[in-house]
Amino acid sequence: MSIDIASLVLNAGEGETTFEASGEYWTWKATAETTNGLYDQAVIITLPQVGPPEHTHQQEELLYILEGTYRVKLEKDIFTASTGTFIRIPGGVRHSWRSLTGGKMLTTFLPGGLRGFFEELRPLYLAPELDMQALGALAARYGLVVTGPPLVE
Repeated sequence: MSIDIASLVLNAGEGETTFEASGEYWTWKATAETTNGLYDQAVIITLPQVGPPEHTHQQEELLYILEGTYRVKLEKDIFTASTGTFIRIPGGVRHSWRSLTGGKMLTTFLPGGLRGFFEELRPLYLAPELDMQALGALAARYGLVVTGPPLVE
């Protein structure tokens, strides 16, 4: 079998950065389009005190902390995770995280299909005021539900 190695290997710093807003910088290493829908994978660089609101989605999410310290909420449990921590979040579990120090995570969604959400989310986050109705409608199209506010200290 012959394969195109250039289409399978990304070096450090390579990938498609599609979301740079709200203190998060997402660089996609693999997407549903490149994995036949199996998964999405991205490296997320976060500034300190940044994180999403509590939410659920259908996909299973895997987080691996590459650098930094994060506060993480899974359902009602809140804990601290730092470099080297792996977190598996089953689909439907309410969750959120907040960067305490700034950092970097590798995140994987199984199955894939959420990259489009982040591409469409960026203009909402860059607007002078976040339109929560538009955010809710966008989230619903991708099977996401905002269930609570972002984590705070």
